[in-house]
Amino acid sequence: MSDKIDKLIKVIREKWVPEFQLQYATNAPWTPFTKKITESKVTLISTAGVYVKGETPFTDHYGLGDPSYREIPLETPLSQLDHFHEHYDHTNAYKDINCIFPIERLKELVDQKFIKSLTPNHYSFMGYVPIPHPLTTRTTPDLVKKLVMQGTDLAILVPT
Repeated sequence: MSDKIDKLIKVIREKWVPEFQLQYATNAPWTPFTKKITESKVTLISTAGVYVKGETPFTDHYGLGDPSYREIPLETPLSQLDHFHEHYDHTNAYKDINCIFPIERLKELVDQKFIKSLTPNHYSFMGYVPIPHPLTTRTTPDLVKKLVMQGTDLAILVPT
């Protein structure tokens, strides 16, 4: 393991999560993308903590993070979207939520016929998850089922 990673782990343990354990994905499946983008159905996934106003916002759980996700219907007006995530600067997101959840840009790509369509629902996580076990064993498999049910060909991940 590199010295930089060792130092990062030490800082995370000292400042936030004493139990933090780095996890490695050594068995991730790889499937080459062979479909044309112009024939693809796309889902947006953000780690910016976006949610629909009136629904439960993300929570930091006293430094333990939040491994859940929020489903955001495609036709949700931008004015009904909000975001909660304590671990990044929200200045630009308050000006234009598309910088963390670029759904309008994707709709423009559909209009320009660059991509075929967007799925009915899109998703957001709070990207701060220092204890990833619940994320990898429960949340992600649940989300993958939803992506398959929607016919997702391509998911675009927007990290924060």
